[in-house]
Amino acid sequence: MLMKKAILLFFIGIVSGTVIRAQCTFSLVGKVIDHHDRDPLEFAEIYIPELKRGALTDSLGNYIIAGLCNGNYTITCRHMGCEDISMPITINGNTLQNFYPEHHLQELGLVNVVLDKAPEKTTQSSYVMRGRELDETRGRTLGDALKNITGVSAMQTGSGISKPVIHGLHSNRILILNNGIRQEGQQWGSEHAPEIDPFIATNLTVVKGANSVRYGPDAMAGVILVEPAKLRDSAGIDGELNLVGNSNGRAGSISGILEQNLKRISPLSWRLQGTIKKSGTVSAPRYFLKNTSSEEYNFSGTLGWTKKNYGTEIFYSQFNTSIGILSAAHIGNVSDLLDAIARTEPLEKGEFTYDIQRPNQHIEHELFKMKSYLYTGDAGKLNMVYARQYNIRSEYDKEQPLSDSLAGLNRPELQLEITSHSADVFWEHTSIKRFTGTFGVSGLTQTNTFEGRYFIPNYRNYTGGIYWIERWTWEKLQLEAGIRYDYRHLQVFKFENNVLVSPVYEYRNVSGTFGAIYRLTDNLNANINIGTAWRPPAVNELYSDGIHHGTATYEIGNKSLKPEQAVNTTFSLQYNKKEKWNVEVSPYYNAISNFIYLQPEMPPTVTIHGAFPTFRYTQVNAAFTGIDAQVNYYIVPQLMLTGKASILRASNKTTGDYLIQMPADKLQGELTYNFKSFDKIKDSYITVSGIFVNKQFRVPPNADYALPPSAYTLLNFEMGTKLYLGKQPVTIGLGGTNLLNTSYRDYMNRLRYYADEMGRNITLRVKIPIND
Repeated sequence: MLMKKAILLFFIGIVSGTVIRAQCTFSLVGKVIDHHDRDPLEFAEIYIPELKRGALTDSLGNYIIAGLCNGNYTITCRHMGCEDISMPITINGNTLQNFYPEHHLQELGLVNVVLDKAPEKTTQSSYVMRGRELDETRGRTLGDALKNITGVSAMQTGSGISKPVIHGLHSNRILILNNGIRQEGQQWGSEHAPEIDPFIATNLTVVKGANSVRYGPDAMAGVILVEPAKLRDSAGIDGELNLVGNSNGRAGSISGILEQNLKRISPLSWRLQGTIKKSGTVSAPRYFLKNTSSEEYNFSGTLGWTKKNYGTEIFYSQFNTSIGILSAAHIGNVSDLLDAIARTEPLEKGEFTYDIQRPNQHIEHELFKMKSYLYTGDAGKLNMVYARQYNIRSEYDKEQPLSDSLAGLNRPELQLEITSHSADVFWEHTSIKRFTGTFGVSGLTQTNTFEGRYFIPNYRNYTGGIYWIERWTWEKLQLEAGIRYDYRHLQVFKFENNVLVSPVYEYRNVSGTFGAIYRLTDNLNANINIGTAWRPPAVNELYSDGIHHGTATYEIGNKSLKPEQAVNTTFSLQYNKKEKWNVEVSPYYNAISNFIYLQPEMPPTVTIHGAFPTFRYTQVNAAFTGIDAQVNYYIVPQLMLTGKASILRASNKTTGDYLIQMPADKLQGELTYNFKSFDKIKDSYITVSGIFVNKQFRVPPNADYALPPSAYTLLNFEMGTKLYLGKQPVTIGLGGTNLLNTSYRDYMNRLRYYADEMGRNITLRVKIPIND
C-alpha cells in the first residue's frame, strides 16, 4: 500500500512539474521609446528582480524576456540619462509592455554620457546635447556649440569661423551627418566651417572614435549627428520662435519653425524652418577686429508620409552666409608680415560697422534628401536614402583688380563649386538568436570645378562601400563587430606647362571594428572599442598650390602622399548614482600611419596678392594618446558641481617629436543651482563656470611662425527661467562669456598670429513655443 502511494505521488510530481514547466514558456516583449522625440532607445535594461532576469534593447529599441511563468511581478526599465521606471506587471500568456522614459537629467542641462542617439555605434563613447544645454548654444556656430564637450575643441579662423575637432583630428577626418545625410562641401579647408544651421537640431550628438565601418573613410575621428525632431505623428500644429541677441558685434538672430500633421490626411506631416543672423564688427578687449562682420540666412522644408509599415520623407534646405575675413591677416610684403606677427596689436583696427568689406567669403549650400523605409515583416526594416548637395564658395581678395572695369564687376578671385550625389541602402534586422544587425551599401559621386586663381584643380570623385555590422546581446553584455570594404576613384584635371593632364588615383581598403559593453553593476558601465580606419589623401593635400584665403596662408600639396591607416582604441567607464554622482572617464589611443598634416615652412611666399606664411603637406607616423573625464556631483539635490578635463598627447613617431596644431590641455568647472518652481515661474537656474586652457608646450622647436600663446582662464555664466504669460510659456536665458574681458589668444585659431580673441559677450535668448 505504501509503495502504491509512493508511485502515485511520483507520477503526480512528474505531471505537476510538466504542467508548471509548460506554463513557464511565455515571453514578455516590447519596445523602449524616448518620450519626447519617439526615437528607439538602445541598450536600455529591462529587469524582473523577483526572477533576477532581464534583457537589453537592440538598435530598434526591442527587447524580449522568454521562458516566463504566469504571475505577478515587478519590472524596471533603466536607461542612462533617463528616470528609472518601476511598475507591477501581470504575466498572463505572452505579454506586451512598452516603456517611454524621459530624459529629465538632460532637460536640466546636466552632463550625461548616453548611448541612445547613435544606435550603430553603441560601444563608443557618445554624448547627446539637447534641452537646456542645447538652448544655451542657440545663435552660435556648430563648431562653437560643441566645444564644451570633453574631447571636442574648435579649429577657429578669427571670431566667426569655427569647425569641430575631436581628439586632435578635424576636417576630412570627422563626418557630419546633417539630418541623416553626410555633409559634402569644401570641408577639407580648416577655415571651411560646416554649412549647417544649428537651429534645425533638437539633438546634437558627438560619437568619438573611428566609425569607418558604418560611414566610410571620412569618419576616422568620429561622427557628429545634427538631428531634427521627428515630424508630428498626431493631428495638430505647433512651432517655436527663437530670438537671440549678442552684445559683442551687436549681433541678432531670429529663427522660427512651424509644423503640422493633417487631421483629415493623418499620414501627411510637414515642417518649415528659417533663420536670419546678422553681426557687425566684433571686438577684442582693447580694439575692434576690423572686417569681422557677417550675415546668414537659411531655410528648410520637410514633407513626410508615414504609414504603419512604410514611409517617405522629402527634405530640402539652403544655407547662405557672407563672412568678412580679418583685414590684419592679409599683408602686402614679407617685412610687414613678420612685423604683424611680432606685434601685440594689429596695425589695422577699424571701427564698428555692419558692412562686409574685402577680403570676404560668400558660401551657399543646398541639400535635397529623399528617404523611404519599409518594414520587411517581422524580420526588420529596409531603408533607402538619396541626396543631392550643391556647394558654391566665392572668395574675394583684399585688393580689387587694378582695372576699373574689372573692379566694377566685383567678381570673386576664386570660386569653387562642388555637386554631390549620394545613395545609401541598408537593412536593419530584428533579433535572431540574440543577434541584431545592419547590412548596407553606399555610393557617392562628386564633381568639383573652379574659376579664377588656382588653388585646387577640377576633379571627379567616385566612392562606393559595402558593410555589415552585427550585435549580440545577452543580459548585461553586448558585443559588436563589423567589417566594411571601400573603393575610391579620383580623377584630377589640371594644366601643367599648358598641357591638360588627368591623372587617376584609385584607393581600396577594408575597415573593421570590435566592441563590447558590460554593465558591471546597476551603477557602473564599461565599454571598449577597437577599430581600424583608413583615409585616402584629399585633393587639396595632393594638389593645392596657392593662397588659402580664409587662413591667409600659402599651401603646397604633395602628389606622393599615401593613404592614412589608423588603429583606434577607446575605453570608457561610466558611473551613475542617481541624484548624487555621474562620472565618465574615457582614455583612448589612436595610432595613425602616414598621418597627413600641414607643416609650416620658411620663408613666407610673396604673390601679387601679398605675402603669406607658407605651409606644405607632409606625412609621418603619429600617435594620439589622451583622456576625457567629466564628473557631476550633487552637493544637494538642487546644487550640482561639474568638472571636465580633456588631455591629449600627439606625437610624431617618425621624428620622435610632437605634432603641431594640437589642442592644449583644458579644464572646466561649473556650479549650477536649480531653483524651486512656482505657479508661473519654472525651470529657473543659474550656472557659473570657468575654463582654463594651458599653454601648448608640446610643439617642435622653431616649427612655426609664432610661439604658442600663453595659458588663459575665462569666467562665464548662464541663467534662465520659464515664465507663463497666461497659458503661454516663454523661456528666457541670459549668458555671458569672457566676463573679465581677458585678452588672450588660442593656439587653435589660425589667425592667432595677428589678433586677440573676442572679448566679453553678453547673450539674451528668448524661446516662444507655439502649440495648438
